[in-house]
Amino acid sequence: MSIRAFPETRTEPRKKVLLIPVLLIFGGLGLSMIHPDLRFIGAILSFTGVLTVFLVGMVFADLYASAKRTKDIIKAREERGQEVTEEPIESDPFLDTLEEE
Repeated sequence: MSIRAFPETRTEPRKKVLLIPVLLIFGGLGLSMIHPDLRFIGAILSFTGVLTVFLVGMVFADLYASAKRTKDIIKAREERGQEVTEEPIESDPFLDTLEEE
């Protein structure tokens, strides 16, 4: 059993995820401008979008760093002449590894 700081992935995260906070902010702004009765819901949506900026940004940065780190590890192994093997990814990501057998 090994503990890794980052998940190992070769694919970089899609940048479409970064649009979620922008859509929430502008959607809330649009609702608040349409009708005075929708201002409260629009303000809540905009505030949710602002808070989501930090969450989506942190997740995107973590996935980007893990993809870059994995590519660097593979490149270093290839330079040393070691064989690069694909480690199988566990089928159940929520499997409790600390459970006693």
